[in-house]
Amino acid sequence: MGFKEIGRKIQAAREERGMTQVDLAQALGITQAALSNYELGKRRLYLHQIEQIAGILGKRLDYFMSGGVDAALPQRPDRKKDSLEGIMERIGSLDSRDILSLCEFLDYLEWRRNHVSLKR
Repeated sequence: MGFKEIGRKIQAAREERGMTQVDLAQALGITQAALSNYELGKRRLYLHQIEQIAGILGKRLDYFMSGGVDAALPQRPDRKKDSLEGIMERIGSLDSRDILSLCEFLDYLEWRRNHVSLKR
């Protein structure tokens, strides 16, 4: 998926949320011009930026990364899924490609934890 398609999805999700470019840019800590360039596909987005945008707009990361279905954040009233046992059950149902993606995301979380702790 190219940057233009990701940018279109950012714009659509932002508008669906009733936010202006200025609103989202402020929430992200960037300028409106930078956000405009992201939405037009003129500027490269990194995974951590897309993750931040997804969180603010209430979308799952795969909404921006895949070519298909609207992936709103799921509502999970069952707190068992948040336990280690529940998480392990969920991991057990993943295929090898999803396991690789999960490992990459865990690497990112570790990087973010170390990166953020250095700024404090």
